[in-house]
Amino acid sequence: MRRHIFFTGFMASGKSRTGRALAERLERPFVDTDSLIVERVGKSISEIFAQEGEAFFRAKEKEIIAEICSNETPQVVSLGGGALTQTDNIKIIRENGIIIRLWAKPEILSERIGRKNTRPLLANLSDEERLAKIKVMLKEREPNYAQADFSVESSNDYTEAHVIEKILHMKKFWSNHALDVCPSSGGRYPIFIGRNIIPDSKALLEGLRLAPSNEFLICTDTTIAKVQNEMLSQLRGQAGRCPIFKFQAGERNKTLHNLNQLFSFLLHRNYTRKSCLLQFSGGVVGDMAGFGAATYQRGISFIQFPTTLLSMVDSSVGGKVAVNHPEGKNMIGAFYQPKAVVCDLAVLATLPENEYLAGLAEIVKYGVIYDKEFFRYIEENVEGIKKHDDSVLRHLIFRSCQIKAEVVGIDEKESGLRAILNYGHTFGHAIEKLTNYNMFSHGIAVSLGMRVAARAAVLLGKLSAKEEARQNDLLDRLGFPKTYNVDTEQAWNAMAVDKKAEKGTRVYILPTEIGKVEKVVNIEKETVAKAWEAIRG
Repeated sequence: MRRHIFFTGFMASGKSRTGRALAERLERPFVDTDSLIVERVGKSISEIFAQEGEAFFRAKEKEIIAEICSNETPQVVSLGGGALTQTDNIKIIRENGIIIRLWAKPEILSERIGRKNTRPLLANLSDEERLAKIKVMLKEREPNYAQADFSVESSNDYTEAHVIEKILHMKKFWSNHALDVCPSSGGRYPIFIGRNIIPDSKALLEGLRLAPSNEFLICTDTTIAKVQNEMLSQLRGQAGRCPIFKFQAGERNKTLHNLNQLFSFLLHRNYTRKSCLLQFSGGVVGDMAGFGAATYQRGISFIQFPTTLLSMVDSSVGGKVAVNHPEGKNMIGAFYQPKAVVCDLAVLATLPENEYLAGLAEIVKYGVIYDKEFFRYIEENVEGIKKHDDSVLRHLIFRSCQIKAEVVGIDEKESGLRAILNYGHTFGHAIEKLTNYNMFSHGIAVSLGMRVAARAAVLLGKLSAKEEARQNDLLDRLGFPKTYNVDTEQAWNAMAVDKKAEKGTRVYILPTEIGKVEKVVNIEKETVAKAWEAIRG
């Protein structure tokens, strides 16, 4: 449980003043780590730096932060300007509290610091020298300040009361913060899970420092625009009544041609690199808007607001964005992470039952590939799942996103571990291609592909028939279709053009037991043909 509220930010950003005011408002104790260090050492900060050195100061700071985090009484804490330069501090603070960044423009910071001219790292400098050094230090420390959950501007134009109200409003939205995704290449972004949180998403846009500086554009599709008109209007209002771009709904419209229409829309309206796409739809639009964001003017921000269970637990998380090509699914794309993912359970109320089922396929997949306890949880909660029980649904989404975040944190760009997420997809993509993306949704095709993959594992002696039956029994109980009479020769050819294929090899992810899978290459054609029998009617 994250009990404490930590303020971070550059010196003179108002951490102590604002922290005291918030602590008084919330009736909590207030702690200033710099003041506590001065009290315990018996010297001013300037004296500590001059006589003992910065390393001594940082060691004392680390000791005090650990002590605060161990305190059961919720506190409001002002951190020193360099506290988050230490990775150990970041880890323990994130585990025990929410981090709020106060920021101000360099010119304001310089003016505030110059009033007293006692800051050891900026003392005895001219106004010009001080401002120049502040800009350098801000740039150096930005990766550390980016560890904050959200940011609030501390401007001379805002009253203290105004800043406090902003903080409390954003803190309310951040109470829906479920977890973070930390890709292996670096960076971090939050996932929110809640009910009716989109109507308050202005707090998110401001907290991520996207509003009011960025121009926004909502991307959706023609179907969602009709069935989610009210929520779409709410989101548009939160983003300053921004325009809405509508793709034609359906997997078959996930093409470069249709993506080019988005680019034309952006260019004709003079959208710059200081823009942000708000993706409000399922996985198809999520992939297209994400790829559009990755490539428009070499990259702009985007946020995922998934409207299907499938996109909440799969495509919105992890940064794989792409469009289809006549030769194969998702063959043209990129790895490009969103700024945030917002899973609002309220939008699932209009989701057709077959689309709900499609999302469950990916959820079952996570249990098979990674977590046998999660698989058991799904088995034990089938009735709750069918009834769309809120608490069960929240856990399914949370654990699925958590598993995917763990995998992406180790292998963002599918050079190793991330390949396990393709369980059922090699066969499922073949089914989608052979049916021209018209007969089955992606999730349903994956569920059929899981049956085929499990049978292949049995035929190769990697999986017991009992474990195969256990997987299939759960799929049956959840109501997934069992059969599709595929032409095995056509399927074999379809699988040859797959983004997971490696040069000279065909790659399959096969289970060895519930909770574990392995990568297998170049299975004999005859074995693959026999595996398709698992879904033959």
